[in-house]
Amino acid sequence: MADPFAPEEFAKPPREVLRFFKEKGLKESHHWQEMMGDEHAHAFTVAKSAGYDVLKDINEALAKAIEERQNFGEFQKGLEPLLKAKGWWGKKTGIDPLTGKEHEVQLGSPRRLETIYWANVNTAYAAGEWERTWRTRRVLPYLEYLISTAEHKRLEHLAWVGTVLAVEDIWWDSHYPPNRWGCQCRVRQLSEREAKARPRYGDRPVSFGVRDFVNKATGEVTRVPVGIDPGWNNNPGKFRMQTAVDLLAGKIDQMEPEARRIAVKDITGSALFRHIADDGFHFDAASSDPAMVARGQIATPFAQLPDKTAEAIGAQARTVRLSVADAAAIGPGMDYELVQKILDAGSAEADGTVMATIAGVSWTLSLRVQGGGSAVYVEGIEKSDGEP
Repeated sequence: MADPFAPEEFAKPPREVLRFFKEKGLKESHHWQEMMGDEHAHAFTVAKSAGYDVLKDINEALAKAIEERQNFGEFQKGLEPLLKAKGWWGKKTGIDPLTGKEHEVQLGSPRRLETIYWANVNTAYAAGEWERTWRTRRVLPYLEYLISTAEHKRLEHLAWVGTVLAVEDIWWDSHYPPNRWGCQCRVRQLSEREAKARPRYGDRPVSFGVRDFVNKATGEVTRVPVGIDPGWNNNPGKFRMQTAVDLLAGKIDQMEPEARRIAVKDITGSALFRHIADDGFHFDAASSDPAMVARGQIATPFAQLPDKTAEAIGAQARTVRLSVADAAAIGPGMDYELVQKILDAGSAEADGTVMATIAGVSWTLSLRVQGGGSAVYVEGIEKSDGEP
């Protein structure tokens, strides 16, 4: 296995990398399929760790390895004696919680530690790099898929080498590396001038189709691109960005009304809000691609709900969100400050309709309540005569 810390440009990892890993919660599990996709962006787990009191030890060892840029040998040397002392080593007989039957399980081993080290270190770096990429995409708006440094290269990944796509292209939702166990593919961020000089600028990447994957732990069936392992067909950094919206909305909901009003006012002036409102995500409502569907769910809070309106529509939330999908349906050029005026002056119905007269013009605002009232979205706005 290649050493992810081989290049020594930095004495410490980028702060985004360490934050991504350290802010994860701990979750015990028996089977690796109990947590898939976006769950790994928020929680740390090790399969078959339940009942052995080792999850925190492994987590702390990995955080130290990332922070101090330890190679695998250093990581293993510090952790293996502790795991052996706690009995989490070798093969043992246990009960499979899915079947209730007794079976032999592999606990700690050099190979398992290597897998744990590789997956967590590389995922943290990928997520941290994505955060920096997203932040600088105005100056460096493209990514190029680079050849793997692995000795044995996968044919599908070789076919993607040289692909140049915008940072915001949905292809990166499922193909941002690493995208298989042991994958050593990388990306490079490019300026527009650099991107246009690349041989494959403007070419769509090769698609090898998709295959069904049945999660044995949950029974869920997902569609995974051929060439990518189940569980790696996601962009962990992007998942964290999306759920940050939920955290932000929750914090704003807890504020006093005046502080809440100031907060949402500030958000409407943010780059993210304008990007959503102006369809900067290039959402396609007709597409059934899971990556496109996920893109449509990206949202940001931008208005506050008066208590009377929240009560009328059955919402616990006190913020209104604008999603990529809803913004695309409403269309560009909408005066979103008008939404707050309608909410403040209007009367609401249980179905989410809010009607108000502003400056002599009658308006109807449509809201959608989700998650049992925990989230409220704007669906549309039009004049009472039906004119948008």
